[in-house]
Amino acid sequence: MGRLFFILVLLAVSLYGVKLLRAKLDEPSRKSRKLDRDTSTTASNNQKIVKCLHCGLHIPEKEAIKKGDKNFCSIEHASRHLS
Repeated sequence: MGRLFFILVLLAVSLYGVKLLRAKLDEPSRKSRKLDRDTSTTASNNQKIVKCLHCGLHIPEKEAIKKGDKNFCSIEHASRHLS
């Protein structure tokens, strides 16, 4: 009975050690993934968002079609609204 308990404890400690080792080896790739995610989030957060005057869709200002001071999501919506 004592031998079975010892084997189970040894197995649990071994599995925990493997888990720690895998986490340690995966740490550099996790940091690079986090850096990539932070960079893409920062880049997208710096854009101004505007609303299409025709349909109300919100789009980045760089992608908007501008007619005077009005913003549209497509040329079709700009021509429909202005005609």
